[in-house]
Amino acid sequence: MAQSLEYHLDIAKESRWVFHTASSGARNSLLFVQEAGEFFAEPGYYTTREGFDSYLLKLTVSGCGLLDYGGRQYRVPPGHFFWIDCQNRQDYRTDPDAGNWRVLWVHFYGGAARFYYESFLHQTGAEPVGSLGRSSDAYETLRQILELHSSDQAQAEKDLQSALLLTRLLTQLLQCIAKPVLPAQTPAIMEKIRAYLTQTYQKNCTLSELGGKFGLSPCYLQRQFKQYYGQSPSEYLVFQRIVHAKELLRTTQKSVSEIAYAVGFENPGYFSRLFKRNEALTPQEYRRLWPNMQTSLPQKL
Repeated sequence: MAQSLEYHLDIAKESRWVFHTASSGARNSLLFVQEAGEFFAEPGYYTTREGFDSYLLKLTVSGCGLLDYGGRQYRVPPGHFFWIDCQNRQDYRTDPDAGNWRVLWVHFYGGAARFYYESFLHQTGAEPVGSLGRSSDAYETLRQILELHSSDQAQAEKDLQSALLLTRLLTQLLQCIAKPVLPAQTPAIMEKIRAYLTQTYQKNCTLSELGGKFGLSPCYLQRQFKQYYGQSPSEYLVFQRIVHAKELLRTTQKSVSEIAYAVGFENPGYFSRLFKRNEALTPQEYRRLWPNMQTSLPQKL
């Protein structure tokens, strides 16, 4: 996609704007800040952009902004924020009815950025805006990011602290918009099914067999389980098997094939592919990260 950028920087003199060039290691492995700021935007402030490898967060402190994104327009009043992918065309500006827009913002990127962004879209139903409340800690975290990148700290230290603060910020925003289900609201039958899968993760069990065991239709069971736990029963089962496989890789000398069978996989090759898909490492690569634990801890199965 071709890049395009047009803007009018109509901001008051007390505005701040910092830039950062992360190290190659940080860009390859961490969340990293590209630029950040606090703008006291005046009526003529606007930006139109597309085609950039970046995510943008803007948190409104006072006044109001307007965002055109994905064919719709959104107001961003105090206590609200928008989070967008700058590959997509966007237009944001000071709301003319408000006449001003004080906003804290950060452009960021990195390996985990898409995961957080997709989690955000999942929570909002693909809407780019969210509400965080005036007392949210997200405001303070973004100010800390701004202060960090205004300092003269060494780049390596700044990259690590920046990644920590960005992770905190994105987590805070996701928590603001999350709609958690309280444990007391989770149906007892769902708790029983989850406990059964946790205890019998080594056994193969189809959705129909699981539904028959607990007296539920497969479709209803699948829908309800995912609603309360965020995963389908099969995804939860794979998660349990990978967790136990990681433990065996770290604490025993068993071969990858033996571990695959031990945690319930009938095909070691499929286990290795699934492990890499989840961990971004093959089982052998993961094991090499923990060379000393296999001799210092008791072997177990």
